Amino acid sequence: MRHSATALLLCAAAASSLSACDVGRLQFTNDHRLSFVSPASRAKVTVPVTISWSMKDFTPSGLDGSTSDSTGLYAVFVDRAPMPVGKDLKWIGHDDTSCQRDPRCPDAAYLAAQGVYITQQPSVRIDTLPPAHAGVGDEEHFVNVVLLNGKGRRIGETGWYREFRSKRRSS
Repeated sequence: MRHSATALLLCAAAASSLSACDVGRLQFTNDHRLSFVSPASRAKVTVPVTISWSMKDFTPSGLDGSTSDSTGLYAVFVDRAPMPVGKDLKWIGHDDTSCQRDPRCPDAAYLAAQGVYITQQPSVRIDTLPPAHAGVGDEEHFVNVVLLNGKGRRIGETGWYREFRSKRRSS
């Protein structure tokens, strides 16, 4: 009897803590607006490699100051996760004191050094890939593409992911 009461109490506590997470605000939906064109999933590539895609219901307009969810630009993250939802491009350098002191940071060169590419085109050319972890066989790489509004702020939770491989470089 005592074990049943304890179990019931634990279940009630777990249920109330889940309600505090506000799970209803999360958007667990598939977004099929972006389709990768190249490279094929898990394809072996050589650098430079061009990542390309097609996109529906989004108009690339650049950093025009708009806060619309249907216009803006693409951010491509190579071998790294994108910035959190609602954060802008400045977040990329948030833990770099030299970037924090420079009002022009992050610029395109800084972002590329971090494996981040901003574009209005449905493609990006990557000239170098980040070093891979030690191992044998092909190196594994990936890109994440997310949408930014005209202020450079990430739009929503949606992101698209593509894996590819390259020949292992000597260490």
